[in-house]
Amino acid sequence: MDQIEFTANISRHFQALLSHALKFTNNEDDAKDLVQETLIKGMRFCQNFDTGTNLRGWLYVIMKNTFI
Repeated sequence: MDQIEFTANISRHFQALLSHALKFTNNEDDAKDLVQETLIKGMRFCQNFDTGTNLRGWLYVIMKNTFI
């Protein structure tokens, strides 16, 4: 999956990621920052994503590791 295709796919998960980030941060601005960091890391490492697997789950793991 190239970066353009990956970017198109992750944009569909923005709201779910934001809701998940709010559970971690309890602050909307911090949650948006966490989502932004998650998406940047996701784009940076998109070549490591196995196409056909759970993209949202993969992004949740990145988010959890970023938050910690």
